[in-house]
Amino acid sequence: MNLKAIKQQFPESASEIEALENLGFTTRQPGWLNNLDLDKAMTACWLLGKIGDDQDADVLVNLLAGQRSELWMQAAASLSSIMTQRHLSSLLSILETSSDPAQRESVVYALSFQLDSQIASHVIRVLTDIATNRVEAPSVRAQALEGLGNQLSQELFSQELSASSSQYQETVSAILQALDDSETVIRFWACFAVGRLKIEEALPKLQLLAQSDKTHVEGGWSVSEEAEDAITLINGEEPPLRQPCKSLAT
Repeated sequence: MNLKAIKQQFPESASEIEALENLGFTTRQPGWLNNLDLDKAMTACWLLGKIGDDQDADVLVNLLAGQRSELWMQAAASLSSIMTQRHLSSLLSILETSSDPAQRESVVYALSFQLDSQIASHVIRVLTDIATNRVEAPSVRAQALEGLGNQLSQELFSQELSASSSQYQETVSAILQALDDSETVIRFWACFAVGRLKIEEALPKLQLLAQSDKTHVEGGWSVSEEAEDAITLINGEEPPLRQPCKSLAT
């Protein structure tokens, strides 16, 4: 997809894209993004996720490793669409060195939605380790659980991973344990993961959560509602579309 097609698909962003073209987006010389103000840098990151190549993925990795924290999540979202096997080690290096929960969560987000099946098994192993590490911030562990639901479901669908494999069983065990976690956000995303993977073994616990866990996650809904949705998915039906509530996690 080229810039013209992007402008046609997102006409509300056409003027912002044209402004970036005037600032050198088309040629993207080294360091070009560092000179942009926040709004333009956010749009540029978003664009890279639509049309970027391997070198653009390098730029996004550098942003994730850098100090502009306000760009981390957008860089991660775009990177997930264009990263390849060679970018994995750089992301893992950030996880090895960074203690910032927001930076770690952004890296885990990129891993959660990456599309390269060649590294999916490694990514699933990393996400499992993070989800079970109680030293991690709850937001980081929760993001890992969402990623496990996403990555595992893709691998099962493509038959790259067997439900009887030891890796799958280890990860399912980690997700099931997270249903009992003391943190609301972790229970919520554990419900999401078991629903996405249709883990029947989780049904008794899901039924209990659906009846009793009325705590909410910020920008979402209650654990009980997410548990109900997971039960619905496991039973082969479609859950309702939910509207985020204003209640904070408790």
